[in-house]
Amino acid sequence: MAKVFGARRLRRVVPAACGRAASGVWPGGRASVTLHAMTHARTILCLGLLASLIASAAAAAADPLSLRAGPVTYVVDPATLKIDARPDGAAPVAVMPPLHAPEAAAVTRQGAGWGWTDAEGRKVGLSTEGEALRLTISGPGGSRLAWPLPPATTGTWLVPDGEGMAFKADDPFWRAAHKGEKCLGGTTLLSFPAWSYLTEAQAVTYALGDGLLSSLCLQDQDGVQARLKHDFAEGAETLDLLVALRPAEPLAPALFYRQVLRSRGQLKSFAAKAVPGLPRLFGAPQAYVWGDGRDLAFLDDLKALGVERIVLGYDQDPRTHKHLVGPAYLAKANALGYLAGPYEAFDNGQPEATADTPSAVWSDDLYPAGCLRDASGKVVVGFANRGCEMSSEAIARHPGPPSPASRYAGHIADGASQVFVDVDAFGEFYDDHSPDHPMSMARDRAHRLARLAMAIDQFRLVLGSENVTAWSSGVAHYSHGTAQARALAVWTVQADQSRFGVYWPSDRPAFFFAPFKPTADEARALFGAADRLPLFEAVFHDSVVSADRWEFGLMKVAGEERRRFARSLLYGTPTMWNLDRRELARVGPWLKAAQDDFALAHGLKTPVLLTGFRWLTPDRLVQQATYADGRVLTANFGDLAWRGLGTDCMRVVRPGRPAADLCPPPDPPPFP
Repeated sequence: MAKVFGARRLRRVVPAACGRAASGVWPGGRASVTLHAMTHARTILCLGLLASLIASAAAAAADPLSLRAGPVTYVVDPATLKIDARPDGAAPVAVMPPLHAPEAAAVTRQGAGWGWTDAEGRKVGLSTEGEALRLTISGPGGSRLAWPLPPATTGTWLVPDGEGMAFKADDPFWRAAHKGEKCLGGTTLLSFPAWSYLTEAQAVTYALGDGLLSSLCLQDQDGVQARLKHDFAEGAETLDLLVALRPAEPLAPALFYRQVLRSRGQLKSFAAKAVPGLPRLFGAPQAYVWGDGRDLAFLDDLKALGVERIVLGYDQDPRTHKHLVGPAYLAKANALGYLAGPYEAFDNGQPEATADTPSAVWSDDLYPAGCLRDASGKVVVGFANRGCEMSSEAIARHPGPPSPASRYAGHIADGASQVFVDVDAFGEFYDDHSPDHPMSMARDRAHRLARLAMAIDQFRLVLGSENVTAWSSGVAHYSHGTAQARALAVWTVQADQSRFGVYWPSDRPAFFFAPFKPTADEARALFGAADRLPLFEAVFHDSVVSADRWEFGLMKVAGEERRRFARSLLYGTPTMWNLDRRELARVGPWLKAAQDDFALAHGLKTPVLLTGFRWLTPDRLVQQATYADGRVLTANFGDLAWRGLGTDCMRVVRPGRPAADLCPPPDPPPFP
């Protein structure tokens, strides 16, 4: 049945008006001129009246639709797509403002929901899913949608910007940071595509079924405001948006998104990704080894220090490095109970004679023929102007070695038990306009998923990647970068090489080893405790082990070591290190404490879900996390002790056991 402006009413009004005009009286009852003097004028006026009434009918469009989901009734105006929520016993809440000006909408029943096509040719579907309203919008290819969210005033945006951030809408710091629009991609900078606007009353929560080609954009406009953007293209033809009113809690978007994943059968736990070496990942610090950290004596140093588990990675080049990991090193690491394996990447191609990493070297028939090409036919230059971006389609079509499979097989032959694949999980996808290997972004994503999954399913490796997010969580065991928040701030800091360091000397790069002292604003943007949230953990703690980026080892950021140590324990995310024998001698007590305290706080078995999070003080510097096994962890990031808990210390309470306070060790000697 169609719900449109009443056609019967239109049929009644028009003849009546024109009929009165024929008798010399117009609506309103005033006498006018006689019929014989008005024949032509009457025709023109009647046509004008008819057009006006038709326009009015279009503007009025369909009656508002009411859909019940749990204790909330959602009211949707098909004429504008304005959405309001009416919770039982509470005031109405604005969910989405009008998307467009009023227009006609011929609404029809579609199963248990409704559907119509708007004036721009977009197909709109409306239904409920659990306790949420579900809205789908399918648009013509090449079209775009930009939809502002309701105005924000004094509330807080809860955004999975990496691990998770809490942006107070009226905070001068965050308003200044968002002076220009900052967009977070649904498969890139958002670790999962859901967010909330938190007030004292509730958390208005939004989630996307798929973040491909969607973005959450934040900008200061009398406070930090948000809007949703989406590009309709192959693989992203439909925007799937869920909205729900949730309790006023800091983890609102994470708890809702996990619920969506579970109900849709899209949540993959560690058990579903089991490989032989996986138990060694849990509770293990993560480290990259450099220089003589790749010698067998370094492994002896770790054993003597009491390190029982650790993940060791390395990015080495036989042409430039004096110390190299080989089969003997990997065999010994495995015997000691460690996970060890190389850095790998499939995204870059360079000439073999001048390549700055072995992973950028491909066969003559694959490079440069396999380079991506943009819409104008030009080769897409690689990261940091290195070579080219390799097309995942070209690699997938290549009939034999080199290939992801051949490289994984080579690592297995060397004795690797784990591999870190850079870039692939990050979520930045490409169209390839090469006539020899054309590819859409959706197909690029499919290729990346396939070659990550191959490492687990076929080669049984423990697999890590860069900034694992929701879309790639099912094909990775650990992530370097997801535990870091505010990735946009990372690149600005790293670009200042005079402060952050350079990739030299090759066996001990200052970029990874030399301490970096952030400004107060940089420290807050990257590490501010009051602004951080464990959102990713509340969705994926029992699916992905997340750590900071490899450039941000625990000892890299001067002045933040103790706070980051405590947050690692609170969130259950392992610490990151860059080590050689000299650095291990300097910071060994911290590495040992990171291992031991993590085991005390979380154990060494498969991680369980992080289920709750609270701010215990008005300044949000005393924080509490709860876990599915009943543990309650409380961290104090303030400058003063809180109820006997020292600054940058964490208290762990297990059911039936006395509380234990865990604090960072004394500061290590200065970096040489």
